[in-house]
Amino acid sequence: MASALEHIAWETCLIDPRPDRALESYARRKMGMPVPAIRYFASVPWLARAVLDLHPEHGLLIHLDQNVADILTLVVSQENSCRFCYAVQRALLWIQGMSEARIQRVEQDLTRADRAPRTVAAIAFGRSQSRVGPAGAREARQALRRAGFGDDEMKEIAFVVATTDFLNRAHTIPAIPARRLERIPDQVHMRLLRPLIKRILARHRSRGRASPLERAPSYPYASLVKAYAGSPIASALGQTIDEMWASSHLTRRCKLLMLAVVARGLGCEVCAPEIGEALQREGLNEPALTQVLTHLDAPELDDIERLLVPFARETISSEPGPLQRRARALRDRLSVLQLLEAIGVASLANGLCRMGAMVMDHP
Repeated sequence: MASALEHIAWETCLIDPRPDRALESYARRKMGMPVPAIRYFASVPWLARAVLDLHPEHGLLIHLDQNVADILTLVVSQENSCRFCYAVQRALLWIQGMSEARIQRVEQDLTRADRAPRTVAAIAFGRSQSRVGPAGAREARQALRRAGFGDDEMKEIAFVVATTDFLNRAHTIPAIPARRLERIPDQVHMRLLRPLIKRILARHRSRGRASPLERAPSYPYASLVKAYAGSPIASALGQTIDEMWASSHLTRRCKLLMLAVVARGLGCEVCAPEIGEALQREGLNEPALTQVLTHLDAPELDDIERLLVPFARETISSEPGPLQRRARALRDRLSVLQLLEAIGVASLANGLCRMGAMVMDHP
């Protein structure tokens, strides 16, 4: 069964896998199955855990129908040309019982007339936010409301789309191998094991429960975490962002600069103030930040920042070939840990900005 994205050029992987028993056991407990791809992220634990913990099907959604979330993940991955994530979602739909013919029909016409109007509206939102980003958030929010979505469902839609954008870039930029996943429905042993795998995966999928935010965060993007207060999404987001700030492979200022550049490139006005204030506390004054955002360079930048500021801007595009070649060029000038952390920060920035524009400006 040929995938709709198999024609997308995909470079050889930039990162060597590194076994990590603790992370692999955690992934198996979380997903119900081995997750071989986690070995590629294991050197930067916060990124490896984020790739696992931000999956919405594992206890993070309370209001949004999981079937709509699954289709959204497929749509956004197709929009971003992420062969890896698209292959994963396609295989999951097949394992859950969707026939090959139906999957192909879904691929060919995701907005077909017999699909529920609410699902069509959610798909349109996913495509819009992946293409346009924050600039189209207000109009997209209004379209969802007209389709009958309430505020809580809309927040969860924004989360699904944004985390898929994050996961797409995290797997696309280092070119995590996708071919074996694309071939899953064609393998005889997978066809035989399909009912068993379906039961295992179903046992590890769960609906979320309302839960209080344990502590008020104080780091940049705290407003986004607080916007999900009462939802398990808040804790998952808070932990990921907290661990990202705590990791030391890149400096806090370098991460803030990458976030600021992505926010500027996407036109995210609700995210930029927190980041700008944090950069001023790091000693970067407003004129220097303006120069960085305008020219992607400034005398105040150090050598690593000078490499990663323009890289962050380039990750706003989701075209695999150029992203993978750009990351490959960086590999010769950064350590593996620095490169992986940079990929994680830039990928997360793209997701957070899209989520923030949709959620933090919520009426």
